Formats: sequence, structure tokens, C-alpha cells
Amino acid sequence: MTTPERTSGARELSVTLGLAALAWLVMGIQEILLFARPAPYGGPYVIHPIRYFPYALFYNLLGVMIIAAPVAVGWLVWYHRPVRPILARRVHLVELWLLMLVVALDHADNEVLRFMGIHLTRSLLLTYFRVNAWDEDMGHIFATDKGGPGLPFVLLLVMPLALWWMGRRLIRNGHRLPRLRPWALAAVVALLPLAVPLYMYNYKTMGVNRMIRVQPEIVTLYAEARKDLAAGERPAQLDSLAREYQRNWFANSNDTAWRFSDPERPLIRIPLGSQPRSEKPWNIIYIQLETFRGWNTGFLRPDTTSSVTPFLDSLATRSGKAAYWRRHLSMGPPTVSGFVTGLCSIKPHSFYNITNQFTYTSLECLPSVLRRHGYHAEYFTGFDPDWDGETIWVRRWFDDYTFNRAGGDRVLFHRAAARIREMARGSKPWMITIASATNHIPFRSPEPRFVVGPADKPNVAIRYTMRYTDDVLREFFDSLKQEPWFSRTLVVITGDHGYNLGEHGPAGQLNGYRETVWVPLIMYGEHPRLPRGPRDEPASLLDIAPTLSDLEGIRDPNPWMGSSLLTQGRSPSFVLQRETATLGEKDRYSMVVDPSSGRAQVFDAFTDPLQRHDISADHRAFADSLRRRAGDERVLTDYLLEANKVWPDSMHAPPSPAVVAR
Repeated sequence: MTTPERTSGARELSVTLGLAALAWLVMGIQEILLFARPAPYGGPYVIHPIRYFPYALFYNLLGVMIIAAPVAVGWLVWYHRPVRPILARRVHLVELWLLMLVVALDHADNEVLRFMGIHLTRSLLLTYFRVNAWDEDMGHIFATDKGGPGLPFVLLLVMPLALWWMGRRLIRNGHRLPRLRPWALAAVVALLPLAVPLYMYNYKTMGVNRMIRVQPEIVTLYAEARKDLAAGERPAQLDSLAREYQRNWFANSNDTAWRFSDPERPLIRIPLGSQPRSEKPWNIIYIQLETFRGWNTGFLRPDTTSSVTPFLDSLATRSGKAAYWRRHLSMGPPTVSGFVTGLCSIKPHSFYNITNQFTYTSLECLPSVLRRHGYHAEYFTGFDPDWDGETIWVRRWFDDYTFNRAGGDRVLFHRAAARIREMARGSKPWMITIASATNHIPFRSPEPRFVVGPADKPNVAIRYTMRYTDDVLREFFDSLKQEPWFSRTLVVITGDHGYNLGEHGPAGQLNGYRETVWVPLIMYGEHPRLPRGPRDEPASLLDIAPTLSDLEGIRDPNPWMGSSLLTQGRSPSFVLQRETATLGEKDRYSMVVDPSSGRAQVFDAFTDPLQRHDISADHRAFADSLRRRAGDERVLTDYLLEANKVWPDSMHAPPSPAVVAR
């Protein structure tokens, strides 16, 4: 039986909409598989699927119609006109291929959300899928996926192929489909792509963060492209944003001996007077611990009965030479956010990673400042710097760097200790930065003696890898503390970020709760200006570089958003807004925006450090104020990073390093 001649756009319109319906059906099946399967490490993907699943189905219509609507409009224009069959077939095949791409991208995005709690973006690919990203740990994660080992890859192949098979049959049998009324169809084709986002944005119980979580991947990519196009646009309210930021900085720091001197670069501060330098500089050991959550750190958790950080507990509370901050916050994952914030005192961009997106932007960072004052600076890391785009920055800031992967943290710290002894024999003061790596999801200890129970759940396994790294630190300290130069060395120990392991909402979801951003901060040494014991005021990674600079007696112009933790009479506060995390700390309270509901919650930071009892009903103005300020500083920081308005290229340019990667 031969296929009759297709004589008009009317019949082809039915095929086009039929292909769109098939793609929507396949995406619906993918959503069912997403919400019905467990998260990779166990537990539900979301706690309340009914709050997400219907909206995900509806929102997928937009992803489908972005492809189908232009084709449908073309057939409407040619509704009564003759159409060559071969042309119609080619148009349908192109549409089918594009719909298959939409389906495949959406499934890949769903799986990235399952594993990492964030959408699949170009920025993410640049960060996490470089050379060496696919190592044995990644293979282990996929092999132990509680939602089905290897199933994500099977579905990535099967679902688009299923759409291809059904779509080809539909195209071949399109002549059997009924002709559809043009005016009703015109209204549907025109209004449906507009109705979906209108509904999603205005449905009052949806919440913008929940809407972002269920959006199809094609919408995510469009949003990223829009951000690229708008990057560097000067905000209309820049002057008022800058004034408000500067006012808050003075209120936080209580240090009025500065002036903000550059309207185009509103972060830059110029000191009004000089600070006496120490007769002899202090060496610095800066240790950045991977995923070292305050949630699991013994000296920050007086309620715990069995600490996994006995060495750090002793160093902080019993050495008599340390200050530690009980409300010290990071910027949340990934590691590069903590790496840049701790060394450069700049907040992360709300959407992109600074290291791989803003390589053209000048920053003023502690190693460069110290090198300008005669220091030698080196970096030791257990992660490949190319992975997160660190390499170009490491080469700018340090004289040398060493990447050591084999053997875990213990070998890394052994080699760093040996290098420290070499540097100590030289004539220059020095700073060494060490970034641990072992305490990283899926949290597998390289030494079985620290695994004392089941390790199949990350919120349990992290205790064993933290215990391992804590012992590595003990050995590192024991090997150096008798050296003659150690008494004139400052040691800073902090975490790059926390991680949501299901304490508030589904594991992996980026949020602003303590499990994600709370990290230890210990400053240890015999410096006469270093305080001793616990500190209860808010602090963050932003404050580390200014504090160390203060201890060294260096008071140079800088664009640092933090302030010295040593200044008397401080009234510190902290706000952050990036992706789905919004939080703030001020006085005795903390504010967090629930990414599922979009509602701001308030907690008593002293009596409820784990943020379990919301008291926002009595502190609504407090929550609204911090939330507004977090949004304002996000706009300001994003613009300054995008437009290269943080720090001028020519100001205090550090010497060019000779870098050798070992």
C-alpha cells in the first residue's frame, strides 16, 4: 500500500504536534523514574514528590514546545498550501532529532541533580568533567547507586532511542492522523509556551527555588546563555549598592582607618595610616580541609558523645595557643569557592565558578600580598588543579605548587612537611597552603582501621574519613612542633565547605543550612595579638586573609570583603546568596531561606546551632533585612567579577612565578 501524497501543512501540523506529544510522554516517564528511584546514596530524591512532580510534568511542556512551536507555526502558515512530501519528512526528522536532544539533555540533567543537587550547565562541565575527573571514585559512585547501578547510562541511551522509534513510525503513518482546526491550534501553539512559564512563576505555593529545580534542561541552558549575554552590565543602582556595602563593611569591622577610594571599583580600600610591622615576619601554614563539616567536628558540637576529631578538639580547646570560631561559615560547595574566598576574601559569583569563568578578572590574594613583602609561597594539593580550573590562579599567586594524588592525605602532608623543613632553612619567611582531598564524597578512608561500622551511607562514612584526616593532622603537627622555627609560625586550619547529607531536605541539594556552610576555623600560634579560646561572633572564610595580614602587620590597599577578626568592638554579620542558597548571620541569630519553599527561617545560633527550631514568626523584620542585603551584595559582587572591577591589573602586580608541578 502506497502512502498518499501529503498536499498541505494541515496534515504535517498533526505530525509535528504528535512528535511533541511523544517527546513529552518520554520526558514524563523520565520524571517518574527520577522521583520514584532512591537518591544515589539512599533515601528519597525529594521528601515530598507531590510538591515537585506535577510541576515538572507541566514545565516539560515548555521544553518540548520550544522545539515544536516554531515548526507548528510554519505548518499553520502553510495550512492550505501544498507541501512536498520529501520536504515535510526532512522537517519532521530535524524536529525529531532536536526533541531527542531535549529528552537526552533532560535525563542527563535529572541525573546530575540526583548526584550533585545542581543543574547540568556549561560551567559545571568546565569544572567537573576535565581530565582526571572520571577516576575510580566516580566509578564507585555509579556502581553503588541505590537507584540502580549503571541505570542512568542505560536510560540515557534507551529513552531517546524509544522516542526515535515511535517518532519514525508516526512520521510514516502521518497521513492517518486527523486534520486539526487551524484557529484553535493557532491559539494553543501561540499561548502554550507563554502559559507554562506564566503559571510556574505565579503559582503561589511553587516557590522560585522549587521551580528552578524542576525546570527542563533546555530552560537551564537558556538561562545560562542569558547570564552570559548580560554579564558585566552595570546595575542601575550600582552607586547605592556600593554605599550600602561600604556602610555594612565599616559596621562589621569597626575599623574606620580606611577609605573607599574608587567609585568604579567600590571594594577597594586605602588605609589612612600605616601599621607597625613585626620585627621579624611570621611564617604561615594554611590548611584547607576538604568537606570538613562543622556538623561533625567535636569541639563545635558539645552535644556529641563520640568525637571524630580528637586532635583538632585538643588543639582548639586544650593547647592554650589557639583561637577558634564557633560560627564560622564557608560559601558552600564546590571546593574552589572556599579556595578563592579564603585566600582572596571575595564572595563567589552567584552562578559561575570564578576559577574557570573569570580568568580575566584581577583579584588581590594573600599569597601575592605576602610575596610582595618578601615571602616565598607554595601550594600543596591532593586534587588536580586543572580539574576545578585552579591552575591559572595557582601560577599567579604562588612561587611553586605540588599536586599529589597517590597515597591520600597522609602522603600529601608528609611531602608538605618535608618541603616546609627545606623552606625553613632559607632566608625568606614563607607561606605554605595545603589542601586535603580524602574527605570527599563518597567518603572512603584509605586506612581501614578508621572504619568502625557500616560505611554505605555518606552521613556515616564521613565520620571515618574525617577521623582519618584528623589523625593525619596529628602526625603532621607532631613532626613539626619541635622545630626551632615553629614557635614563630601561625597555623590556620579551616574547611573549604560543608555538604548537605540529608539533614535539611534531600542530600546533595545546595542550601544555606549549617550542614552545607558551617566549617571549623582554628588559628594557632604564639603570636601576642592572637586571641585564645572560643569566639562566638559570626565569622567566615572572607575574614582569614585580612586577619593574617593584620597579624603580619601588613596594611596595604586591598578589595577584601572580609575584615580582621582581631579588631576590638566589631559587630560582625554575614550574608550570602548564590544559586539556591541564601543565608545570613547577625547578633545571636541565623537566617536561612528554605530552597524548597522559598520561606526565610530564623534560628537562635547559640541554643540551636543545628537549626532545628524555626523562630521566624518573632523575627520577620530581621529575616527580611538580611535576605534583602544578601540579594543586594549578590548583584554587586556578580557585576564586579564579570566586569573585572574588583582590583586593577597594574596595582601591586606580583612577580611572575616559575611554576613546576610535581
